[in-house]
Amino acid sequence: MDYTNFNIEDFLTNESFVNYCYDTNDDDKKHWENVILTQPLLKKQITEARELCLLLGIKVSKAEKQQALNNLKKAIEREQLQSTNITKGKVRRLWFARIAVAAALLVFAMVYSIYKYTSPVSGAVLYSRVTDASYHIVARTNFNGRKKVALPDGTIVILNGASTLKMANDYNNNSRHVVLTGEAFFEVHKDKDRPFVVLTSKTATTALGTSFKVSSYSTLKTASVMLVTGKVKVESTRPHSNINDQILVPGQQVTLADGASGFIKSNFNTTKLQNWIDGRLIFSNANFAEIAAKIADIYGVQVAANSKDTSKIKFTGQFDNKSLTEVLDAIGFVNNFTYRQKDDRIKIVF
Repeated sequence: MDYTNFNIEDFLTNESFVNYCYDTNDDDKKHWENVILTQPLLKKQITEARELCLLLGIKVSKAEKQQALNNLKKAIEREQLQSTNITKGKVRRLWFARIAVAAALLVFAMVYSIYKYTSPVSGAVLYSRVTDASYHIVARTNFNGRKKVALPDGTIVILNGASTLKMANDYNNNSRHVVLTGEAFFEVHKDKDRPFVVLTSKTATTALGTSFKVSSYSTLKTASVMLVTGKVKVESTRPHSNINDQILVPGQQVTLADGASGFIKSNFNTTKLQNWIDGRLIFSNANFAEIAAKIADIYGVQVAANSKDTSKIKFTGQFDNKSLTEVLDAIGFVNNFTYRQKDDRIKIVF
């Protein structure tokens, strides 16, 4: 189908397009991705219409959004039905009906335009704009290593194992946006005119000048944000979830699980986070569960073993800024096991 004559309002009242925006129908998603591919001149217009759908999903409830769209569709259907049985006496009424529908769409578009250019862009919309063409990889780590990265504005990032950090191509010009897969600690250089935003598949964390840790591994079902200094706003990047934003003060954290209806806010142990920053592991006659939990916390990898054998494992010792391989080799030597690694998962072998 040729959508050349479609405007933003036409896209918005198209059920297939709405399904594409909210990723509720695979066939519709494939259809509109194909439209973008085969009709590249429509890409900008489709992107703007999709942003509008996402904004609607964030600012109003799903029921309210659906009711508004249904009302608009009914008004258009009534106007179209009347147009099939036009009589001379009904021309004036039909004309007014058309004016009413057009006016509603015009006001809707004007409100959207004002909102778009005067309000901060939501985390969900920012994440929807992330593409390989607009972001590039700054640093990537394997399961065994960490990296300390300095961004162009002076922001310092400690990137944990099995993690990837991408940066917007216009970083430090018009914006300061990065995309994280995995886990990292950020010491953000203060800039009141350009908020620093960390985007993940689950969360968007916005700050001016502060320090915080973000965790969002693709293999885990939860994401978290821990705040050390300053203040941050944490949003969900799932546009149709209607999850309330959270403001954190130092010592607070939020977690978001797959399928959850909201963030869970709590306090965290600052010493534990400092140990993470320093790469410090302390074990005192630790059993397997304690060892696996601390390794997951420091290195972001999951350690598994046959449950029948884990009762044999005990370890006492301390590691300061050591690689995961060095830690596992030492614990394995004492407990007579080796291990296999695949991506961010470790399998203990006796």
